[in-house]
Amino acid sequence: MLKKPFFVTIPARILQFPGYRPCLSPLALNLLVAGFIMAAHNATFWSLGYRVFDGMLLKQAVFGVAAFALTLLLVAGLGFRWLQRPALAFLLLLSAVTSYYMDTLGVVIDRDMIQNAATTTVTEAKHLVTPNFVLHVAGFGIVPALMVFWVRLSRGGLWRDIGATVLTVGLSAALFLGALMTDLRTYAAVLRKNRELTAAVQPAAPLNGAIQYAAMMLRTRNIEVLPLGRDAQKGANLSAADKPVLAVIVAGETARAQNFGLNGYARDTTPELAARGVINFADVSSCGTATATSLPCMFSKFGRREFSYSKGIGNENLLDVLTHAGFDVEWWENNTGDKAIADRVTARRMTDLTTPEHCARGECIDSVFLDFLRDKAEAITRDTVIVIHQIGSHGPAYYLRYPPDFARFKPDCQTPELKECSVDEIVNAYDNTIAFTDHFLGEVIDLLDSSDTVLPAMIYASDHGESLGENGLYLHGAPYFMAPQEQTKVPMVMWVPDRFAAAMSLNTDCLRARGAQAASHDNLFHTALGLMDVETEVRQAALDLTAECRHDKLSKVLK
Repeated sequence: MLKKPFFVTIPARILQFPGYRPCLSPLALNLLVAGFIMAAHNATFWSLGYRVFDGMLLKQAVFGVAAFALTLLLVAGLGFRWLQRPALAFLLLLSAVTSYYMDTLGVVIDRDMIQNAATTTVTEAKHLVTPNFVLHVAGFGIVPALMVFWVRLSRGGLWRDIGATVLTVGLSAALFLGALMTDLRTYAAVLRKNRELTAAVQPAAPLNGAIQYAAMMLRTRNIEVLPLGRDAQKGANLSAADKPVLAVIVAGETARAQNFGLNGYARDTTPELAARGVINFADVSSCGTATATSLPCMFSKFGRREFSYSKGIGNENLLDVLTHAGFDVEWWENNTGDKAIADRVTARRMTDLTTPEHCARGECIDSVFLDFLRDKAEAITRDTVIVIHQIGSHGPAYYLRYPPDFARFKPDCQTPELKECSVDEIVNAYDNTIAFTDHFLGEVIDLLDSSDTVLPAMIYASDHGESLGENGLYLHGAPYFMAPQEQTKVPMVMWVPDRFAAAMSLNTDCLRARGAQAASHDNLFHTALGLMDVETEVRQAALDLTAECRHDKLSKVLK
């Protein structure tokens, strides 16, 4: 007789306390667990279904039967004999975790979200493990999982168990298909137009995302990085400049365009940028809705529709092209990492610092960059590009992104448990992060402008936006097809002082006019090269926002 694995025997022994322990067949236990998951962990699925089916309760019920059949198929397929209890416990715990974020924050757990989780840091993750989360997982995950180990199971022989498993899986598949076939046209239309409905099914959706993520990582584990822009060289304007260029590219975090004062927001959250005469791009779309996708896409030659994880890590990027052109390039980090963008340049992390002035509450605010930038500006002797990756407006702990005395808008939410704050408190805290980013960028501009030994310039663009409770959504990371504009519209500004514009033959009035037109992250790669007068075949003039704003180009147009 086969010996039971330790992960089955130990929990069972612990739970063998005196009293009545019901005895169930493996099929009965599978049915109970599948039913519990559908009832307790799929609130968003049922509420979305009610809206999508618009009162057609019978059709929603049949669709719910199909979802139950799919869940039972997963339960029966993963849990065979001694694997049954640990498999069911795993599915209960997984569903408890994913349903909490889906039901309370509207977060979809797909491949991209799993990638975000896999590349996050302890500092970022700890704000998502809140007391309410722990209570939810304990009540709807841990306790039911322990019950799975507590009940007794009446098993038959090996072949009987194999037959029962095959029969359960087959009948579940038949029920799933049969339910959909009752009105295939309607259900096909619903699924085609409302993909968020299938993305809400727990635990099928996160399991599918995990499989896709694992497959993506396996495909790219030995990928070779292809060269890019090896022909890059300094253009005539840059070569003739009498001072080295110091360009700062600020990769913002979670700033949405709707709350940017320069874009017409009711609150003046950007007074310092306005006072410094930056060029504002008011209609900019992001490449993704989360850092793991948007950040590498911003610095790649690929646009949103072409970009993929494999293309991102399998090709050199903007930083490499600038290096090929003879620039010194550095990446400065105060967030969750550079996502492999800075693998081939000098990188500096600020997240490990403990400077009291900037890191007093265990995490560094973005002002931590300023002293380093001041020292760097004084030592510049070669054309240099510094990329600053902000912590910016990263949630849910917005209140940690600005110093306490910078809370301009009050009362501000002082907890990562967003459900415990009012909408006004959440917005106040978020707007404080935008105002502090405005202050930080103003300080960067002043610091650069005060140096008379360099030709300075700055580009700022946020990686993605943020939902603050609109339509029940919080944070970011929604699949792009269903993401609201709050997550996909981002601020972008450019600071080009007169001395830089003169050296590079740029017309700033032309750039301001271009700022009123639509743009996207697709433009950043080519615009950065154009701004710094880097000539290379990989720079596309059609995507370079500066291309038509050089004096030689304008003179040709006027003629």
